[in-house]
Amino acid sequence: MSVVAETAIIVVAATGAGAGVAALAKLPAHGRRYDDRDQRRLRLDPRPAQLVRLERIVEWSGESGLSAHTRLRPVLVEIAEARLVHRGLRLDRDVEEARRLLGPVVWDLVRPDRPTPRGRDAPGISPRRLGEMLDALESL
Repeated sequence: MSVVAETAIIVVAATGAGAGVAALAKLPAHGRRYDDRDQRRLRLDPRPAQLVRLERIVEWSGESGLSAHTRLRPVLVEIAEARLVHRGLRLDRDVEEARRLLGPVVWDLVRPDRPTPRGRDAPGISPRRLGEMLDALESL
């Protein structure tokens, strides 16, 4: 390939890349903007990713009942099921015994027929209530 052809290819590629960057710069920004808290999270974190994920779930669940239902509930259901299986019980099959063992605080969140909260404004789970739930699950 001649030098002229190679130069033409480089010029066309550079022009295309420049046009692509310019087009991306003109796109509107959607969603919320990052704040300082997000920037701190984006830094490298020496903690295990699973721990960071759980911390975020707990934080979001304290802010919104919908987040508690869609994010925290599946985690607590998994823990409850793991604890109950050691007693030969299943959350969805042995409802009365599971309710008795888990107690009202845990049962309210993990029960199989729990409805999804209406809207994002439903109250979240307080740290004290979450602590009560974890204590109850540990005691099984």
